[in-house]
Amino acid sequence: MALGSCYTCIKYLMFAFNFIYWLSGCAILGVGIWLRVDESASEFMSKTSKIDIIYTLAYVLMAIGFLIMLIGFLGCCGAVRESQCMLATFFLLLFIIFAILLGFGIWAAVAKDSLKDYTEDILKEGVDKYYVDKKQAALMDSIQNFFKCCGHTEGNTDYDTVQAVPHSCHPDNYRKPCKTEFYSWIDSRLAVIAGVAIGFAIKM
Repeated sequence: MALGSCYTCIKYLMFAFNFIYWLSGCAILGVGIWLRVDESASEFMSKTSKIDIIYTLAYVLMAIGFLIMLIGFLGCCGAVRESQCMLATFFLLLFIIFAILLGFGIWAAVAKDSLKDYTEDILKEGVDKYYVDKKQAALMDSIQNFFKCCGHTEGNTDYDTVQAVPHSCHPDNYRKPCKTEFYSWIDSRLAVIAGVAIGFAIKM
């Protein structure tokens, strides 16, 4: 009698925990969708493919979120129906997702430093080719209008080697380079991704 009650308790605890995993999958999927539809991201992504890493990471999060939802569903069904096959599949997939999330989160946390130089190169190229490449000009205009900045490292003087300072550089922002603002924007997105991935990996 007592043993049967213990099994029943464990079964419903398994169901409860798997329902939480399913909700976690919904949350991760939601974060991925938010990154994908973020208006500030689309403002820059439409001008260049060099920073589409944000979209790539968003798709990865969406895929992981969907898989966790599927795993949670399998776990719930396995617990209720007491299916050893479903539960074995659940634990195997759970371990795989744990490893992926942990690795993905660590990569996102470490990649922030390497992306700093990458963002500087994007801005420098945008300034150097502003008057010879329409796409680079459109990208710099978007960045300078969005962040209220000018140039890449020195402000309006970055354009001294090309031609005149663009109209997207407002005189009030001549001394405010875009390097810090642009990197902080990318860094904040990677911080969210790293926090979500590592946080859910620890939880799992």
